[in-house]
Amino acid sequence: MQSLNVCSQSLEMGLRDTLDFGSMRQGEVITKSLRINNCDTEPLVLLRHVTSCGCVDVLYDRKPIAPNDSTVIEFEFNSKSLSGWQMKLMEFYFADKATPMKIYIDAEVE
Repeated sequence: MQSLNVCSQSLEMGLRDTLDFGSMRQGEVITKSLRINNCDTEPLVLLRHVTSCGCVDVLYDRKPIAPNDSTVIEFEFNSKSLSGWQMKLMEFYFADKATPMKIYIDAEVE
């Protein structure tokens, strides 16, 4: 599982990361997890997320992330009706933060 430190300063600088789903067969569904660590002195409140494709389901606990605590976000990528190289974007919007955290999914569908 990948881990990502999220704090005000990193969000202001345009925090982003990529989850590599590797090679997969068309129609295959793969789930990956990303641990989000709150490195701020205040709770992080994840308000909403936006995905660039209906092929990605995002699951996470809707509770604020306390300082020095973490939560896990699960990404389920369904390659049905997709082929070739895929790059999908998810944007996560936090309360009181102007810039969203951007998470990309990178996969090759055969």
